[in-house]
Amino acid sequence: MIPVSLSWVAEQVNGQLIAQHKQDLIIKGVSTDTRSILPTDLFLALQGPNFDGHKFVKQAEDKGAVGLILSRKVETRLPYILVADTTIALGLLGAAVKAKVAPKTVGITGSSGKTTVREMVAAILSHRGKVLATKGNLNNDLGVPMTLLRLEQQHEFAVIEMGANHLGEIAYTSNLVKPDVATIVNAAAAHLEGFGSLLGVARAKSEIFKGLSEKEGLAVVNADSQFADYWMGKLKYNNVQTFSASKQADVYSENIILGLDGCAQFELVTPIGRIAISLSLPGAHNVSNALVSASLALHVGATLEDVRDGLRTMPHVAGRLHVKQLTNQVKILDDTYNANVGSVNAAIDLLSSFAGIKILVLGDMAELGEKARYYHEKVGEYAKLKGIDKLYTLGVLSQSASDVFTDNGRHFSRLEQMVECINQQTMPEKCDISILVKGSRSARMELVVKALEESPLGKLERFRERMAC
Repeated sequence: MIPVSLSWVAEQVNGQLIAQHKQDLIIKGVSTDTRSILPTDLFLALQGPNFDGHKFVKQAEDKGAVGLILSRKVETRLPYILVADTTIALGLLGAAVKAKVAPKTVGITGSSGKTTVREMVAAILSHRGKVLATKGNLNNDLGVPMTLLRLEQQHEFAVIEMGANHLGEIAYTSNLVKPDVATIVNAAAAHLEGFGSLLGVARAKSEIFKGLSEKEGLAVVNADSQFADYWMGKLKYNNVQTFSASKQADVYSENIILGLDGCAQFELVTPIGRIAISLSLPGAHNVSNALVSASLALHVGATLEDVRDGLRTMPHVAGRLHVKQLTNQVKILDDTYNANVGSVNAAIDLLSSFAGIKILVLGDMAELGEKARYYHEKVGEYAKLKGIDKLYTLGVLSQSASDVFTDNGRHFSRLEQMVECINQQTMPEKCDISILVKGSRSARMELVVKALEESPLGKLERFRERMAC
């Protein structure tokens, strides 16, 4: 965070500064967690239904905090700023720091793929200058302002991911971020418990455009989405650019070729020219992610060469679709970070492109509301349609997927049973076998990947590696 004075903070959050001494203090960080607080930090006491940061003021003092932001008076020797709501104060402070640093800013939301797009844009812009990007899943009403507070004066670009599980959340965070360019990667069946319907998802995602300047801000719209016209109707006074992986648009792709590793090569066509692109991430769906990333990055100053080089050298995103060669014949497609219908189907498309036996290992997809079993059935039907050989499920809802898969579908109640079954399928190895592991974060399907790597199959490959040495 940029160094700021305590009095400046009080002014930005509309708070009352209460201090025994008149000497103004310099703040170099803000923390909401006393476990990670640093000296020169300001401790902000968040409050919710099940927690109250005001109870940890003494711990903040002991850790070296130099000041506090509180919503009620407490006994403390530290100067503090009294506000009506500390959550709102956090947002105001994040927005103020962002305005003071004034980086070119990209806003990203979507049901799936937004984190991949975030990392793609950051990789492209890193060829232009210093980039701050959202870490992990800090994309909600608390995570977004905490990300903005990480801005330093040297940051020329900010790439901010925004998520939500209820209406109004993205409108709030987008108005804090005030992006120069913003996009909705896609809208799919996700968080339906909070949004009620797929249209509710599309409406919630469209809130990201509310933070754009009507005269100078650019909205980048997915022309392949069923909601493209709906979003365009909300952008009558904004600049708009479209992208498409299936037809001509402002930014589009031609001559897509999927390599043996599942990574795509294609021609990127933009209003300023065209260039050959090679992706480092597998999956045809990442062509669309690359197109929107190019649109976003080009608007804030990237060149076509920056786009090419950033996408070619982009590192793997942990938990996102990553092909791991377990043995000479067996590969694992680790896509365990999260799941909804759209992202599962995209991963199935990649799985279906590989030769040999194709196995889908599916955990529950969360937050799908009252139609959750129906959506799991649709995924099972899609896997069968795409020629997947076996579907193994783990969880309560995912059984609906293996049930509709019929004879080659099987449900497991315990991870160990599933891993043992997969090992029996793959040892001894007679042909190429690809195993896609997918599920929502709550399903913890990364444990399946870890168990397979530590199973007799994985140990066999490690034995071979040692013998080769």
